[in-house]
Amino acid sequence: GAGINIWPRTWSIMKALSLSDTLVHFLPHVPDYTSRLVFEIRKADQHEGFHIMDFMSNGGTIRLHRKALQQSLLAVQPAGRVHLSHRLMTYEETDSQARLHFTDGTTATCDLLVGADGIRSTVRRKFLEKHAVAVPLPDGLQLGDPVWSGTYAYRGLVPFNKLAARFPGHRAITTPMMYAGKLKHVICYPLPHDGAVNVIAVNTDLTKEGLGHPLPTTTMCDREEVQSLFVGWDPEVRSLVECIEHPSKWALMTLIPLEKYAHARVVLVGDAAHGMTPHQGAGAGQAFDDVYVLAALLSHRLSTAATIPRISEIYSAIRCPVANRVLGLAREAGFVTELVGPDFERVVEGDTGVPLDKLRASFQGMISAWDWVWDSSADDDQRRAVEMLESAFGDGGGDVSDAKDSTSSGAEAATTT
Repeated sequence: GAGINIWPRTWSIMKALSLSDTLVHFLPHVPDYTSRLVFEIRKADQHEGFHIMDFMSNGGTIRLHRKALQQSLLAVQPAGRVHLSHRLMTYEETDSQARLHFTDGTTATCDLLVGADGIRSTVRRKFLEKHAVAVPLPDGLQLGDPVWSGTYAYRGLVPFNKLAARFPGHRAITTPMMYAGKLKHVICYPLPHDGAVNVIAVNTDLTKEGLGHPLPTTTMCDREEVQSLFVGWDPEVRSLVECIEHPSKWALMTLIPLEKYAHARVVLVGDAAHGMTPHQGAGAGQAFDDVYVLAALLSHRLSTAATIPRISEIYSAIRCPVANRVLGLAREAGFVTELVGPDFERVVEGDTGVPLDKLRASFQGMISAWDWVWDSSADDDQRRAVEMLESAFGDGGGDVSDAKDSTSSGAEAATTT
């Protein structure tokens, strides 16, 4: 998608990685811990929607366009570190290195292969084949394939001036909005630097969750397809979807949680490790958590080509339980937003009799499940990882199983994206 959410936890990582000075120019304000609005939540699957509650948090969330993040990352990369037009085909491991084979016939070797190649990761598929990680598979899927959440997301950017002309004073121009309905919802928020509202309109079929989805999973679609899904909804929602000129249609894919993210000389990060639905706005942030922990281990004085397998083990022990939990929380947040749960089993789209107290209780539970993004710090996970490394090669010994109870290097790494 076009928009990236940056929570306080992620912003602290970006500051530590010296990205904040570059990114701050793209942000509406300097991130802090002032109580801010994350979303105004409305029930909107009826002609006259109504306010449910405001989702407030300390620090809120900062939203920016994906291209701004990419530009900031490239700006801090030394020249010659990024090589384009290489598609990984397979890799081999020995006791001392990993050898990469690309589709153009070229090869490369490294002490550590970092698979950051997305939800359809080639590294993950080969990793699972080689290390026989137990992952139950639905019929028709191969080892390492992502599964469909049963949800389509229709995405587009709506210029402020176009929306204002269609619906003067539309609150989405200035306010992040969550429009909830039965098995559908719309998320939108302003991107001031781009002069547009980022819109994600979602439609779910629960009977399709966990199945495969034919390729491609992202296509363009007609405006009429999106508009037909929200007939009878609040005029604010209808005006938003009517202003999307060239919507893209995404089958939201996710991963069956992996038992480990690393082994020996191969580690998985980001969507390759824990591809999740976007309902907690946490996918990009979890990728930063991954590399924050991994970078601390690889830059430690004890990091050498010989200690890479132990580093991989520690990385997985720290990150796997945390990111898998967030993957599950994202799924649950999607259910709440679409009125799925015991209190709403008899609710149908357009139902005007849903009790406000039940709606507020359900969304308050969802908000509470977000506490980790501002109440916890990636520094704690990084510190535990470093302690485990130092313990492993010091007098204390150390056991990576301990990590599962809580949520310049001599090695050369290659990262596939």
